Amino acid sequence: MKTKPIKLSPKKDGYGNISSYTINIGATEARECGFVDSNGNILPIEKIIDADNNQIIIRLKED
Repeated sequence: MKTKPIKLSPKKDGYGNISSYTINIGATEARECGFVDSNGNILPIEKIIDADNNQIIIRLKED
């Protein structure tokens, strides 16, 4: 497991208010984690919000 610093990038709505944040996942990281198959197809992923532990987990979606 690797730990890397990342930044949230704010996204604003049509009124100038912050409506969401984005983060970037590099192509190599996405392939290493299995988010992209050998043909370059993006596989379904999900996020788990764990507010009690200040975490958001992104993983392959379970069937």
